[in-house]
Parts: sequence; structure tokens; C-alpha cells
Amino acid sequence: MHQALRLTEIIDQISWHTDRDSLPDLALTCRTFEGPALDALWRNLPSLEPLINCIPTHLWGHSFQGELILLRPIDTTTWATFRKYAFRVHSITQSEDPSSIIEYLRLLMLSYPYPSSTMFPNLRSLAWNVHEIHLAIEFLRMAFVSSLVSLDLRIASISPALICMLSTIGTACPNLTSFRPQVDNPTWNRELVPFLTQAICQLHRLSTLTVCELEDPGMMHVTQLQSLKTLWLYIGPSSLRRTGLPPQSLGLECLELLGLQAIRLNHITDFLRSLRAVQSKRLMAVFSSNAFEQQSNFISEFCTILLERCDNLEAITLCEPFYNTFHNVYAQPGNFGPLRRLRNLTHFDVEAACTISISDDELGELVNAWPKLKTLRLSCYRDPTITVLPTFHGLINVLRLCPELASLSLVIDTTQLDGINVKSPGNGNRNNGLRELILGNSPISSPLDVALVLNSLLPNLPGVNLEVWIDDPLDALFEKPWEMEQWKLVNCLIDGFRVVRTQCLGQ
Repeated sequence: MHQALRLTEIIDQISWHTDRDSLPDLALTCRTFEGPALDALWRNLPSLEPLINCIPTHLWGHSFQGELILLRPIDTTTWATFRKYAFRVHSITQSEDPSSIIEYLRLLMLSYPYPSSTMFPNLRSLAWNVHEIHLAIEFLRMAFVSSLVSLDLRIASISPALICMLSTIGTACPNLTSFRPQVDNPTWNRELVPFLTQAICQLHRLSTLTVCELEDPGMMHVTQLQSLKTLWLYIGPSSLRRTGLPPQSLGLECLELLGLQAIRLNHITDFLRSLRAVQSKRLMAVFSSNAFEQQSNFISEFCTILLERCDNLEAITLCEPFYNTFHNVYAQPGNFGPLRRLRNLTHFDVEAACTISISDDELGELVNAWPKLKTLRLSCYRDPTITVLPTFHGLINVLRLCPELASLSLVIDTTQLDGINVKSPGNGNRNNGLRELILGNSPISSPLDVALVLNSLLPNLPGVNLEVWIDDPLDALFEKPWEMEQWKLVNCLIDGFRVVRTQCLGQ
């Protein structure tokens, strides 16, 4: 064998770059490759099925009642093989429906003759993203080990056993740095909160946490965690929030990202008002605009309290729980006025939260306060009731005021070309950094004029992003086929201009 193949680092790299389906064959090549190939094969399991397959099929059977049973005990040789592979597992992600293997899994876990902590001694990441978690109690008992650093549980059903199991996470997995219990039904939070609170109070190394509002001890613990950088909270209605803590006694002062989700935006506003201060670079607010009752003043109130509590924000995102669900909230540019004092803002995204009626002048006034802006997403859908839209003049002004802009989503009226020289629309000013432009269903009448303007303003733009047309409501537009063809033609022309420009530069 070549001397290079005696180096462990090279053998490991060969194994990690081998296709997963070919790793069993590589392991059988020779003893040198066996260990590294098996390590690569078993390190990250996409499901639990490979573990079930370690047990010979002839040991499984069914009772007269049709229940799955073990026909014979699993012998030590089979357990040795199972442990040989389970020892190598570092992550498990169950994203497929486990109903076909759940009973096999339960019997396998219950039959394990060694201490539970020895089944997955090197497991570091566990993600259960499917239903029937209440039937996986036996597996979770084995998988909650001290080596675990990332735990992602989708709680799509609950049982007394599961609730009790959640309270053991803090002691069973003390080294967790990322914990995300996703509760499908918010009404279960009342039952889960005491048990999740106990678990989280025992976790001292968390850097990422996604959870519903906790009891007072849990909230106090979370706000005191110096290691916590990302926090996602589901906020319940203020009327249901019972707390014995004095107002503004808690603060979040070490975060990189704060994410807040609620049914209504004013629930998030009330929660922020209850805090002393929030030191976070990024904030995301997720709420349902269908429960908004079309009160745009909620946005103004939110922005006012946001400025008071989070005066060092660099990124703000407001959106629906489901991105393709469009809204019935109509906002005015003035609603976002308080945020103009955030001079370091680099990311502003509200396109999936509200419909904005904005003119060229109002658009310029809004972004004039944010010279460092790199991402601006105001709109990707033109609501039929909106009569005021920015034009190319507004777009040119945005590019001038925000020279670092790299991504822009904005519906404009491209049919209004008064005062626009389509061959030199910005008087020679260009933005060479913009790589993404979303114009949604902006009105269009001349693809050639639009392509000429965009080609002049944005010489490095690969084309207008048309992915937003895939989902509702753009996908359901009556005139979608015609409008889509117009925008596809714009992209063809931009591509043609780029080819010609490249050939001219090469001569």
C-alpha cells in the first residue's frame, strides 16, 4: 500500500468524501479503511432505521393479537455489533414518519441490557422533527446523554410520560448549548411550562434557546445567562401572563438575535414594554396579521417601544408565521418613523408583515436615516387597493442613499418614466454591489425600457429574482402568465446586455 495511505488524516478525508452509499463497500476493502469508513457512515444518521436493521430479522415476529414481539432474546454478539455502530453516532435527525419503526424501536430500547447512558455515549445532536414523540419515550431516555449539546424536539403530541421526561433534560443533558422544544399547539404551553422551566434552570451553557414564555425562575435564569446569544420566545396574551416580578426588572443584554412570536403584534409590544432593556443586534417579530384587525397603529406603537428598549439594533424583520400568507394590514411610512433613529441599521424587512403605501419622497425620507443598509425588503406584492407606488425615481434615490445595498425587494411602477433617461437613468450613478432585486408584480409595459434602466443602474445584477411568483398570492394572479413573460423578457434582455458588455471589454 502506498505510504500516503498510512496517514490517518488522508484515510479520514477519503472516507468523508466518499458517497454514503459506497461507504459500506469502502469499509470492506481492508482493515485500514474499515474504521474511518464506518465512522463516516454512522456519524450522522438521517433516521433511526439503520439502528433497527442491526437486529436480525428472524428475531422479530407477531403475537396472536398481531402485536410486534421479540421471538428470542437478543444475544451478546448481536448487542456487540449494535454497540459497535451506536458508539460512532454523533447526530440523529428523524425527519421521516417513524410509524413503521416505532414499535421496533421501543422493544429495542427496552431490551438493552446495559446502562442507558452507554447506548449513545458520543451523541452530540438530536433532532426529532416528526409526530408521535409521545411514543418515543424509551428512545429519548437512551438519547438524553451528557454528551448532547444540541436538542431539537417537535412536540406534536403530549402524554404524562413525555411531560415528566422533559423535566429531566437539565440533569441528563447538562452540556446543552442549543435547545429547541417546538410546541405545535400553543394551548399545551400551560402544561409544559413548569417542566420546561425546571429543565432550563439547570442548563448553564445555552447559547441558543427557543421556548414558550417560562415561569418567573426560568425567565430570570434566561436573562442572566451570559452565554445566551440567540433567544426565540413564544409570547402569550398579556392577560394570561401571570408574573410576580416587578415591571422592567428583567433585561436581555447579551444577545445577537432576539426572536419573538405571538398571535398579535401588540402582545410582543407589551412583552418588550415589560423588560428593562434589550441589547441585541437583530430582532425578528413573527405574528399573524389576520388577527391584526387592520390597526396599523399597532406597528407605530411597536416601533416606539422597540426604539426605547433596543437602541442598538442592526437588523429588524417583521413577518407572518407562514411566508406565503399575505396580510391585510395597511401601514404608512410614518408608522416606522421612530426607527429612523437607528443609524446603524443594516437589515430592514417588513415585506411579509404589512402592505405599505409609499411615494418616492416618503421612500427617500425613510431610508435616508440608514446609510449602512445592506438589505431592504419593503414589498414584493402590489395590493390592488394600493394607489401610491414608488417609481424609478424612488429606486434611484434608494441606491444613492444606501450605497452598500446588496438585496432589495420593492414594488415600483415601472410604467412611469417621466424624467427618466432609460439609457442613463441615474446620471451616471451606479450600484455595483446589488446582487438581488425583487420587484414582485410591479406594473410593467415595456420590458426593454425596464431592462435598459436596470442594466444601467445595476451592472452586476444577474437578473430580477422571480421566485416570489411561485407562491400565493402572485401565483394566483389572473394575469400571471402575461406578467411573468414580461419579467422573463426583462431578464433575457439584461443577460444579453451583459454578454455584449463582456465582449466589448474583451476587445
